Amino acid sequence: MAERTVYLNGAYVSESQAKVSVLDRGFRWGDAVYDAVRTFDGRPFKLQEHIDRFYRSLKYARIDPGITKTEVAEITLEVLRRNEAARQVDGDYLVTMQASRGQVAQVYTPIAARPTVTVYCLPLSFAIHAKYYREGAHVIVPSVRRTPPECVSPRAKVSNKMNHFQAEFEAKAVDPDAFALMLDTEGNIAESSGSDFLFVSEGVLRIPQRRTHLTGVSLLTAAELAEKMGMATDEGAFTLFDLYNAEEAMLTASTYCLLPVVKVNGLAIGDGKPGPVVAALVQAWSQMVGLDIVGQASKRATAATPA
Repeated sequence: MAERTVYLNGAYVSESQAKVSVLDRGFRWGDAVYDAVRTFDGRPFKLQEHIDRFYRSLKYARIDPGITKTEVAEITLEVLRRNEAARQVDGDYLVTMQASRGQVAQVYTPIAARPTVTVYCLPLSFAIHAKYYREGAHVIVPSVRRTPPECVSPRAKVSNKMNHFQAEFEAKAVDPDAFALMLDTEGNIAESSGSDFLFVSEGVLRIPQRRTHLTGVSLLTAAELAEKMGMATDEGAFTLFDLYNAEEAMLTASTYCLLPVVKVNGLAIGDGKPGPVVAALVQAWSQMVGLDIVGQASKRATAATPA
């Protein structure tokens, strides 16, 4: 199989030749931001929304990438074009745009000669999540709380994920098949370790208050589809009590779009099975992108996914 192509600091290079210095602040301290967009049949989904969020994160982090939004869009499309031949039949990519502050020797000198900017794509690993469309997922609430917005804004998509990783490690120590559901420091639902979290109660789609988590493009898409279906949405501060009494729950992320959640801390949500709202949203999403999301995941899950 042909080696994938990566954009790195103004050049298109083979993946094996894409090198970053060990002195890069992104490598040393996670001083970087990123965004990621998935493709459907090779076409990026809501690329401009992801680029806009990427630049909001860059502004917050005070990193000047040295290129414009238009150039990032052109680079992303070129990376996809160059890697189309390597895309598996019925497969798709997750395309990541990332920028660090660059290489600098001193810890407390946040000024680098130039930032490190890269755009690369990796095949979606459908085997990781395909079964959850049918069976539903289990979420565990760890003791690790989401970093408060007074410390680091969750609205910026930063590369340092230790807060999320610690939550995930703790949840998987209880159930290796579970996702972590993080609360904020006041005990309200925030987000999962790698996705947003929504639930349905009294026929309303409940959205945790956005000040405590990254507002995902997939979350906004799910809310948009729900409203088109005539379903009300409500954003607020929700606790585990609210979730324990919900009818349905779901995770949203670019990789899998939307997954049903059927258990929290071992307790069944609703009847403990994927519900009709999630099914309707997944169907509407599939129609929107012109591809059977569940069918693709199920088919690709049986095939080996390249590294």
